[in-house]
Amino acid sequence: MKKWGVICLSLMLMVSAVLSACSNGEGGNSGGNNKEEDTQLTLSEPGVLPITQEKTTIRITVPQDPTVISYEYGENELTTWLEDQTNVHIEWNLYPSTDSLEKLNLELSSGGDVGDLIMAFEVDNAMLATYGSQGVFRDLSDLIDKHGHYIKKMYDEVPGVQQATTAPDGKIYSLNTIGECYNCDRAMRFWINSSFLEVLNMDVPTTTEELYQYLKAVKEQDPNGNGEADEIPMVGSPHSWFAGVDDFIMNAFTYQDSDNLYVKDDQIVAAFTTPEWREGLRYLNKLYSEGLIDPSSFTNDENQMRQMVELNDGNTVGAVPGGGQHVFAANDSTKMNYEIVLPLEGPDGFKNAYYNRYGKIAGPEFILPANGKNADVVMKLIDVMYSPEFYMRARYGVEGKHWEKPEEGVLAANGGQALYRIIGKDLWQEPQQVHWHGQGAAWPTFGSDAREALPEGQFDLESVLYKAAKAYDEFAAEITVPRFFFDNDTSRRFNELKTEIKKSVDAATADFIVGNRSIEDDWESFQQELESIGIEEYMSIMQEEYDANWK
Repeated sequence: MKKWGVICLSLMLMVSAVLSACSNGEGGNSGGNNKEEDTQLTLSEPGVLPITQEKTTIRITVPQDPTVISYEYGENELTTWLEDQTNVHIEWNLYPSTDSLEKLNLELSSGGDVGDLIMAFEVDNAMLATYGSQGVFRDLSDLIDKHGHYIKKMYDEVPGVQQATTAPDGKIYSLNTIGECYNCDRAMRFWINSSFLEVLNMDVPTTTEELYQYLKAVKEQDPNGNGEADEIPMVGSPHSWFAGVDDFIMNAFTYQDSDNLYVKDDQIVAAFTTPEWREGLRYLNKLYSEGLIDPSSFTNDENQMRQMVELNDGNTVGAVPGGGQHVFAANDSTKMNYEIVLPLEGPDGFKNAYYNRYGKIAGPEFILPANGKNADVVMKLIDVMYSPEFYMRARYGVEGKHWEKPEEGVLAANGGQALYRIIGKDLWQEPQQVHWHGQGAAWPTFGSDAREALPEGQFDLESVLYKAAKAYDEFAAEITVPRFFFDNDTSRRFNELKTEIKKSVDAATADFIVGNRSIEDDWESFQQELESIGIEEYMSIMQEEYDANWK
């Protein structure tokens, strides 16, 4: 009898769970496991604020940006404004910025609680397709249809974005950042110390040989004039914006995109398997073996690189790779002392500039976990984040306090009409409580080069980067590999291969440059290592997708 009672109780609990699930499914609101929460709320029409009449709380998981002092309501101006406008309170689930994606992966794979919205993680399409097909990420199609106002406008005004972000199963697992940054798509740049050039009576290098001669002179001829051999010919960082020592220089030997791949004659090529890449490594090894590349270049973070560049009042380092002077210099006087180097001509006459032709459609910014709550509210909040006002606040701060609209006829950094003017100092690189350092700022209506040009004599990063990008355009080939979206099984395998191949290439590149591996004796073993990982399968997966949808 006791056993029979337990069985009856179990049956009753099962029936109760089924009835509960059925009742939660009524009411027509979408949201996966959150329908019961949403059906209790009074939601506004698309694009209308506040989002709900009832104060509603959601949890957002985000990597904690090191420049954001606080994300909390009453402490962060963007959070306070957003909550007041929407009637939605945000509880922040902050991950350490270091290894945040690994932590997210661990939580997702173990069924951990990642809140109601995943925001600003560097998730790729393979990860989206894998977790999406497993039901870990929610399909956003119905939510966009119901609640999209600014999102639908973005789809209309940015052709191809909806197609590019739709998974092979026809579902949408993320809403992506749309980029309006002309210089960012041409950011594999290189900078040289102008005062050193003047002292050494040398011109800006135009070839790899001229760069070698310049770096050698920096090391040997005491261009800072302090009587000490303390000059650093070249320094970089693997943890900053295109500041790896091989990023820019390799373009004098081979085509490459940010994954060291390229498309030529409709064939996808892994640059790191080519003789040209090997030649580039020979050149870089020559620089390193002669003390022209600082050893810290393979371990520096951005701050450590800046500290080195700022030694001796910014008069120590001869050359630095990087997206802009702001990534390697702290003081404006130092930034102004470094000028752009145009793409170098290699020993065989090759010359190329990096250009990301697919850069406008950036990576996933917003993902809804399927077990999150109040999905309708979350989607309406995301929609607000695609509004022009949110973007300006999320990037620049409060109008009238941190920025303002210039008068008609005021020139921008790009030479057109200026659309905004910074009041005081741009807080982008500063510790602050004004915004989230761009996190959630998904759709700019114009690029940062639309800022008012600064007066002569001031360091104007936007003008410098715009002019540098324009100059690089002359040498930029359209060879970028598209952002592929594979089905679940393919994406899982592709992700595995990509991770292992990148790990192998990064390690081997550093080893060849510093001489831990011989370019002459160990090149074939490196290629065999790639083969054992599955380089042929990796390339075949991409080529098949390219032939089917991008050729």
